[in-house]
Amino acid sequence: MRTLTITDFRNQMAASLDRADAGEKIMIRRRNRLYSIVPVEESGDNEITPALRRKINEARREHAQGNYVECKTLEDLKRYFDAL
Repeated sequence: MRTLTITDFRNQMAASLDRADAGEKIMIRRRNRLYSIVPVEESGDNEITPALRRKINEARREHAQGNYVECKTLEDLKRYFDAL
């Protein structure tokens, strides 16, 4: 993994993108935050479609209404998955 400041990234942008294309993880530090450079695949899998957006919004509504399963321990999680 390579971490660059925003200034270094500006100065090394082409080389950094080449490294990301080659599979290296590129992180950019700007103030106190980190950003990751990730190539977008052309398969379209990275796209949020209208249908996926509807599912996400519905899940948010269900969560807000308290309609979710809470697993506080690993055992809770195992029991949940076993019940599926």
